[in-house]
Amino acid sequence: MRKYGFLLLVISVLFGQSTIPNTKVRLLNNETVNLNELTDGVSIVSFWATWCIPCVKEIYAIEKLIQENGYDISVVLINTDDAGKIPKVKSFVNSKRYLKGDNYHIVMDYDRKLYTRFNAKPIPLTFITIDDKIVYRKRGFVNGDEQIFKKELDKILNE
Repeated sequence: MRKYGFLLLVISVLFGQSTIPNTKVRLLNNETVNLNELTDGVSIVSFWATWCIPCVKEIYAIEKLIQENGYDISVVLINTDDAGKIPKVKSFVNSKRYLKGDNYHIVMDYDRKLYTRFNAKPIPLTFITIDDKIVYRKRGFVNGDEQIFKKELDKILNE
């Protein structure tokens, strides 16, 4: 029995949370909301930073995927840049055409509590969620990975 308990502990550390917690977060516009309010229905949640080239490529690919397929889903981008980098994050977000709209939410994880809670190292770490339950999890991004997201989203949305 002890062996199974240890195995469960290792799995939880390796893979982190299996649901989106009901926890207060601060958005880039300084508004405070509950994280799970942003992930109602089908959502993509991604941990990212402005300096992370694969993260930026992934964000662009996800936006393109959503536009090309007409998905009506929420995208929650959890930024892991330091608190002192807020102006850089704002400038980055404002310079991108693809981060606009009511379905996009930029969460600032200054203290890296979410990053730690979800064992997000290395980034990008991306989830597909249904009503706060993580149903798909992927680390890293290379061109073409958006097809994996498409396959998963089509499967979920067509059930």
